[in-house]
Amino acid sequence: MVQSASADVSPPHPLLAVLEVPRALAEYASFTATSRLLSAGRSGHGRPVLVLPGLLADDRSTRPLRRLLNSAGYAAYGWRLGTNVGPTRRIISGMDAALGEIADLQGEPASVIGWSLGGMLGYDLVSRHERAVDRLITLGSPLYSTDPRQSRGSLFYDEYAAAHLPDYSRDSWRPPGVASVPSTSIFSKTDGVVRWQTCVHPAGPLTENIEVYGSHCGLGFHPAAAYAILDRLAAPIDPWPKFVPPAWLAVHFPTQPDTKRHHQASKIA
Repeated sequence: MVQSASADVSPPHPLLAVLEVPRALAEYASFTATSRLLSAGRSGHGRPVLVLPGLLADDRSTRPLRRLLNSAGYAAYGWRLGTNVGPTRRIISGMDAALGEIADLQGEPASVIGWSLGGMLGYDLVSRHERAVDRLITLGSPLYSTDPRQSRGSLFYDEYAAAHLPDYSRDSWRPPGVASVPSTSIFSKTDGVVRWQTCVHPAGPLTENIEVYGSHCGLGFHPAAAYAILDRLAAPIDPWPKFVPPAWLAVHFPTQPDTKRHHQASKIA
């Protein structure tokens, strides 16, 4: 049997988890210092972007990112559904309503950004409303998790499992198939909450993976992640070019994993 990293059911190293908060605070400080530079020269032309928070977080957690997007010329929307406790009836129907409202107001598809569990909900939103979404960007989202032990957030997620819709149980909410829209996963190998391997898309014409050095809790206001988000939002859809960092920023974007070999090994295991 060939074992793959994604087949490992252990969570990230405990030291990474312990350092999550101080790393996130440092990333927020760097984001605050560089946000004007990040948005300079950008022109989002008022295009809509829906931003979904992570587990047990709400719109306050995504406010720095939405503020950056607005300053770059986009129309950034929070989900306005309070705390993310997973796929309850209220949250699923609320996301559908939010996306429909944006479509009515803007008259064009929205881009969706989801942080951690928000990215998983975003992928579900795309699968059900692909014509209403032009691209998906996820931040540390364990889309391909095969075991709850691969995330330190599973214990908190399971506290609300009784309220989740039956179609979204652990047994039925399967990893997504081929993406119907351009999909970018931004992840960190030093993530202290979820195993980074569970965030990696298989290779494909509409998927890509962008690695940054950082924490899980700081990905929503990480300067390198923010640069990648702005770059991906500005990219044309047809044809859709993959992310290539400029030479002067390449040091902030480590070598990407061999996604084809990674997912082949997962199937063999």
